[in-house]
Amino acid sequence: MFKPSFFIALVAMVIVFSVRDVAFAGTNAISQNGISDQTPVIVLTLDETVDIALLNNCNIINSQYSAESQRYFIDAAKALFDLKLIPAGSVNLNSGSDSDYSYTSIGLQLQKKMEYGTTVPVGPQISRWSWESSKEYTMDMGVTITQPLLRGLGKDITTDSVQSADAAYKTSLRNVYQTRVNTILETISVYYEAIRQMETLHLYEKMAERLQGHAEIARAKEKVGVSTPMDTYRAEIPLKEAQDAMIMASQSFQDAKDRMKLLLALPQNTELELSIPEIPEIQELSLDDATETALNKRIEIEQMNQDLAEAQRKAAITKHNILPDLNLVLGYGRYDTSDTMGKSTGFDLDRYSLSLQAGTDIFRTAERAAYQQSLLDIKILNMNIESKKEDIRRQVRKQWLSLREAVRRINIRQSQIKQGEEKIALAEVKFAHQMADNFDVIEAEKELQNARSNLLAAKVEYALGIYNMKAIMGLLVPRD
Repeated sequence: MFKPSFFIALVAMVIVFSVRDVAFAGTNAISQNGISDQTPVIVLTLDETVDIALLNNCNIINSQYSAESQRYFIDAAKALFDLKLIPAGSVNLNSGSDSDYSYTSIGLQLQKKMEYGTTVPVGPQISRWSWESSKEYTMDMGVTITQPLLRGLGKDITTDSVQSADAAYKTSLRNVYQTRVNTILETISVYYEAIRQMETLHLYEKMAERLQGHAEIARAKEKVGVSTPMDTYRAEIPLKEAQDAMIMASQSFQDAKDRMKLLLALPQNTELELSIPEIPEIQELSLDDATETALNKRIEIEQMNQDLAEAQRKAAITKHNILPDLNLVLGYGRYDTSDTMGKSTGFDLDRYSLSLQAGTDIFRTAERAAYQQSLLDIKILNMNIESKKEDIRRQVRKQWLSLREAVRRINIRQSQIKQGEEKIALAEVKFAHQMADNFDVIEAEKELQNARSNLLAAKVEYALGIYNMKAIMGLLVPRD
């Protein structure tokens, strides 16, 4: 027979397994509910962050919309040379004591303007004259050719609006590119700032953990009378400072991540986890080679060269506009006239016309002033181009020297860390053998912490310096 203790154990096992099943079921339910309620978590590398910024950043999208909007101005300008169907009509009523007169006409013109200034309208027109009690109808089918002989002659002149719209569109595309460059630089800067704050937070956490140990040791020694309250204060005061620094670093880390969410157009409740990037690489170039690359690749120089070419083109047009208006007009048509509309549709008669049309201000004061202004614009742009080239040379030189200084600072910080580690090891040995109090150890901890923070800042500065150097040389973003 089974002993009572066996039954008690069996009942206990059943209760335990039942409680475990209920607990697991509850845990699964909480987990399933938590999946839908938890904030989204995105793990990002630097390259992934930049790719998302290029796709989602609002400034880039707005610049693309502006470029697309500018493209429609080209279509609008080209519409000047499209085949147009133009209805026309007029009504003229006159009355007086001697007679009553009225004139009515309606027509339709198919019109085309050529790129060399020639305008050709062709189409029918029906007219009705009424003079007291008599009426007359005319049906006309004609074509007219208007050709500018001086002002308005030439493809470069007639397509001015198209070329201006095309230049503005190219400028808007360069603005898109520059916005991409600026956004990438800002994204990289914010990413590295977040990494710096994250690593700083980890450094302070480790420091606070070590200082916490020193504080506990100091309090324990004080209780047994081996150390004084001053030793405890010396441990607790920097501990509080480290804890306060942890809070500040945590806030700065969160602020950097929030700024990154704005750049990436992500909801603010998104939780970001960032991977520490490797130090970027850059081709070793001499100062002269870097300067030459920047002068050849920078989009600002390309834009200013286009502005200069556009100004020279505009100057040629303003010079052309000084010429007077002189147009040759040729016309031919078939028509018929009758007292009824039905009889006027025979088109039995021919009509020929040849004329020279001129009309302009002799002095052309405004046009001459516009031309002189366009020449001054060219001189200003030439000076601006040279000034911009000098500024680019200055930027390249400054960043080139800054990178070399950053490398030297990294080497110095690494030496300081090595010295700090040796100093703290010596201070701990002396403290362990009661050859010194905890002051030396705590001071060595603080100096080592500062050296590590400075090294982290130097590495971040060097990495950002490389990306800035690529941007200054025009190599950060490949041209499409």
